[in-house]
Amino acid sequence: MKERNNGYIFIAIAGILWSTIGLFSNSLMESGLNPSQVAFGRLTLGCLFLSLYCMISKPRLLKISKKGLIYSIVIGLICQALFNLCYLSSIQSVGVSVAAVLLYTSPLFLAIFSKVVFKENINKHKIISLILCFIGAILAVTGGKLDTSSLNLTGVGIGILSAIAYALMPIINKNALKENESITLVLYSFLFGALFMLPISNPSEVIIKMANSSILFNMLSLGLMPAALAYIFYMIGISKGVELSVAGVIASVELIFAQLIGWFILKEAFSIIKLLGLLFMIASAIVAIKGSDSTDTDSVSEPTKEVC
Repeated sequence: MKERNNGYIFIAIAGILWSTIGLFSNSLMESGLNPSQVAFGRLTLGCLFLSLYCMISKPRLLKISKKGLIYSIVIGLICQALFNLCYLSSIQSVGVSVAAVLLYTSPLFLAIFSKVVFKENINKHKIISLILCFIGAILAVTGGKLDTSSLNLTGVGIGILSAIAYALMPIINKNALKENESITLVLYSFLFGALFMLPISNPSEVIIKMANSSILFNMLSLGLMPAALAYIFYMIGISKGVELSVAGVIASVELIFAQLIGWFILKEAFSIIKLLGLLFMIASAIVAIKGSDSTDTDSVSEPTKEVC
């Protein structure tokens, strides 16, 4: 029991670490880097830090199967390069708190993909969860104001695209995890994601700008905290016997802390209606997990944070 409780703590720490992506990326983009450069830095440094961890702890984690390598290329393109680029662009356009809410609409798309690809049933718990998620997202993004002229529709659209890329992870990932460790797939997907970002990120400019101590600190922090360390803590937590469904709920503290960072550190707009929307989305996650108790533990609905 104590071992599992320690696992809960590790996963909660992972969620908090993931929530800092907006904090560091926002600082980097305010310093003159664009979203593609920030995404390239996160993926490159994340890959480097994870490689060092694997070499020191378990060198066997650096080995990947041929099928895993192919999956990592696809994951790297869609769920790393595309996801990071869209999510960071959304942060730049609509702010950390709204971008985080848009990202957490991914269960809506995951339910659709699961139905189409794996013919999964959408039970009453899923329906209630999706309705709560949809209402929560609308309230949190609009603040209860339905005047679309005040919204950055492009930023919202990019944020939704990041949620779609995020939701595709368990669909692509399902078979790859049968013969590869999760952290191995993360490492190689980061590698290929960084490679896909090369043509549009102008790495030489990134390296030059990292001569600035503030940019260097934020870039290293971005690659270490919401990338490498978050996944390491998450995997350790899972190894303590925590069920994936429970881990998904605990890791969703990311959304709460991302909102707090946006509202109180970055001084983004706050309202009671937005807070209510956040509570709806938390309730959505809890209802989804309650409903998952009656489903097959090998289903596609395991937490997408497994690799993204």
